[in-house]
Amino acid sequence: MKMKIGTACGMALFMLASCNRDRDLLSNIPDSIAVVYMPQAVNSPATYSFNRTAATDSIIYGACYGGPHSPASDIRIQFRADASLVDKFNANNYTNYPVLPEGSYELEQSGSVIPAGKYNTPPLKLRVRFDKLDGVGNYLLPVSITTDAKVNERLRTTYFLINAKYTSNPFLLFDRAAWKITGFSSEEPTGEGATNGHAVHALDGDENTFWSTQWKAAKPGPPHIITIDMQTAQKLHGLAFTGRTDKTTGEVKATGNPKNIVVETSLDGNVWDYTEAFTLDNNKLNTIFLAYARQARFFRLTINTSQGDTYLTNIAELNAF
Repeated sequence: MKMKIGTACGMALFMLASCNRDRDLLSNIPDSIAVVYMPQAVNSPATYSFNRTAATDSIIYGACYGGPHSPASDIRIQFRADASLVDKFNANNYTNYPVLPEGSYELEQSGSVIPAGKYNTPPLKLRVRFDKLDGVGNYLLPVSITTDAKVNERLRTTYFLINAKYTSNPFLLFDRAAWKITGFSSEEPTGEGATNGHAVHALDGDENTFWSTQWKAAKPGPPHIITIDMQTAQKLHGLAFTGRTDKTTGEVKATGNPKNIVVETSLDGNVWDYTEAFTLDNNKLNTIFLAYARQARFFRLTINTSQGDTYLTNIAELNAF
């Protein structure tokens, strides 16, 4: 321990002496090591999550100069969104992010300047339009700089990863009048009475009735599955689940409502081209939004676990929007 303290003190004295000999150590460092870079590129990706409380929001972008001295003359910078880099990013990072859609963003300026004697461009705004984002999932936008000055290649491009969540559901529920249940894993045909327990009661518009998987004559465990044909293809943004409640108290049942689920979509009922997993709280109403809205006619719900980790599951009402 004494050796370490002595070494530290010795280094401090050496540095102090050095400072006394040369108060501007940086004056001996050549400007040739200076580079231009995007500070946001330090995080790859640079993630931004918004709530859709307004139609638009913005992200600051810009470029900096890193060197021993401020630049002696202006450095001109060009910024360009480059969608062609998305595939490379996904391949290198084992991701599958879609590019931020055209029309959903705008760079405030495509060009700027790091003025002589300064170390950065003015802060610029990347504006994002949420109404152009079809889902609550992540979208990727690479923004790169070009300049005549030397660039730090690792920090040439910022990969902006952007998502925007709904604070409430802005979509109308689909009309279910023509919907058909094309399959289900099981239902309770007798134990809940003649007008309850069947799969069709998840679509009957009555929150007091419900689909329950079988429990009287047999007790099949999860996964539990129900498949819906909406009869027409439409853009599916999400689903809404009404949970079963206690008849006496009106409180949500502690067991049986869906917990860990998987949603799949299809246009023909044969090829299921979209899959997404969700975890639900035990609420009377649960609303889930797909990461990326899908054109679909069919959707299939797989319930892998239920609230209370019981073998059965139940849904009072199942809606889509």
